[in-house]
Parts: sequence; structure tokens; C-alpha cells
Amino acid sequence: MIARLRSASIGRRGERAVRWWLRLRGWRLLGQNVRVGHDELDLVVVHPARCLLAIVEVKSTAGSGNVINRVDVRKQHRMARAAERLPVSWRRNRLMRFDVATVRVGRWRCRVQYAPGAFDDTRP
Repeated sequence: MIARLRSASIGRRGERAVRWWLRLRGWRLLGQNVRVGHDELDLVVVHPARCLLAIVEVKSTAGSGNVINRVDVRKQHRMARAAERLPVSWRRNRLMRFDVATVRVGRWRCRVQYAPGAFDDTRP
């Protein structure tokens, strides 16, 4: 139980760090933990100057290792499926891409690494 609470706390801190990281670069948050059917999108952001909508998967860890590998093909497919069902007003006249943010959560700081366009739509 304690490990799960710690894991949830790490995830929340990671998402918060990515939100701030994006905000400082001109992105505007449209939704966080957006439920679309059975799927969930961590962050949906838009860059007004570029007319670009980004679906951001956030992977946080307090340890070491490569966390970007946790965004496997199945997860990519679920993200693409959920993105298709986002509100039309969010998608209208915007390019869409799938980004992955990895966060190393430390005691006092979080280190964000951001991969724009980390993968393409994986629909068959």
C-alpha cells in the first residue's frame, strides 16, 4: 500500500513538473488525465502560435533506468484511439502529434526530458 501511494505521488509530481515545463515554453493545457472511454490521456496541450495539439504521455520515476520504453506499441495504440475521440473543438485546424515526457523525480527537483513527436499514429 505504501509503495503504491509513493508511486502515485511520484506520478503526480512528474505530471506537475511537465505542466510547468510546457507552460514556460508557451503551451496551454486543455486537459489533464482526460478520460476517453476506457483510455486516459495524461496531458492534452495546445501551442497557439503553432496551431499544434500535443498528446503527452508522462512517465515518472524516482529510480534509474529507461522509462521511455514503458510507452510500448499497445500504449501508443490506446493513445491514438483516444486522440481520435477528443472534442472536435480541440482538434479543429490543428496538427496533432504524440509526445513523451520522462521525469526523474528527486527529493527537491524534477528533471524533465521531452521527446516531441515520439511516435506516429499506430493505427493499423
